Amino acid sequence: MDLHQRTEQFRDRYRGNISRHYSGWLHGAFVFGVGGALMIYCFSQAQGLQPWHWLLVPGALLFTNVGEYIAHRELGHKKRRWAKLFYSRHTGDHHSFFTHEDYLIDNSRDLRVVLFPAFLLVAVTLLVAAPMGWALGQLLTPDAGWLFAGALLLGYLLYEVVHLCDHLPASNPLTRWPVLRQLREHHRLHHDPDIARQKNFNVTLPVTDWIMGTWYRG
Repeated sequence: MDLHQRTEQFRDRYRGNISRHYSGWLHGAFVFGVGGALMIYCFSQAQGLQPWHWLLVPGALLFTNVGEYIAHRELGHKKRRWAKLFYSRHTGDHHSFFTHEDYLIDNSRDLRVVLFPAFLLVAVTLLVAAPMGWALGQLLTPDAGWLFAGALLLGYLLYEVVHLCDHLPASNPLTRWPVLRQLREHHRLHHDPDIARQKNFNVTLPVTDWIMGTWYRG
C-alpha cells in the first residue's frame, strides 16, 4: 500500500469519528472571533504608550515564533509523558491526515484536524498572555503589559491564520498571495514523512528554523 492509499484510509477513519455536532465554521469563529476580541481588548487598554513601547510588539512576535518552534519540535514530534495529547493530535492525527502529497482540506469539517482545539486559546490566554502581560506591567507600565499581552495573542492568531491558509484548497484566493505561497511550500515540505521530525518546524515565518539551521527549501 502506497502513501496516498494509507492517507486516504486514515482520512476516512478520522472523518468517520468526528462528532456529527462538530462545525468547522463554529470552530473557526470561536478561534478567530474570541481570539481577535481578546487581542483587540488588550490593545484597547494600552493607552499613553511611549514610542519605544512599540518594540514590545516584534519582541512578542519573536517570542511566539520561538515558542511555536519549540512546541512543534519538542512536543509535536517527540513523545513526552505529560504531553501525550499534543503528540497524538499532531503526529498521530495531523501528520497522518496530511502529507506532502495529500496536503489540502476537502471541506469545513476537516478544520478539526487543522485548527487547535478551542480550549488551547483559553489556556494560552490564561497561562501565557495574561501572566506575562501582568509581569511586564509590573516591571514597566500597565500599558506596556497590555500591549505585550495583545501582541502575544496576535502571534497565536497569526499561527492559526497561516496554518489554515497552508491547507486551504489551491483555488482559494488567499493562496495566491506571494508570501503565503512561500509559507505553504515551507509547511508542505515539513509534511514529507522523511523530514517531518528534522526540518521546517516554524509555520508563521521560518525565523527560528533559520536560526537553528532547520530551514529546508527542497
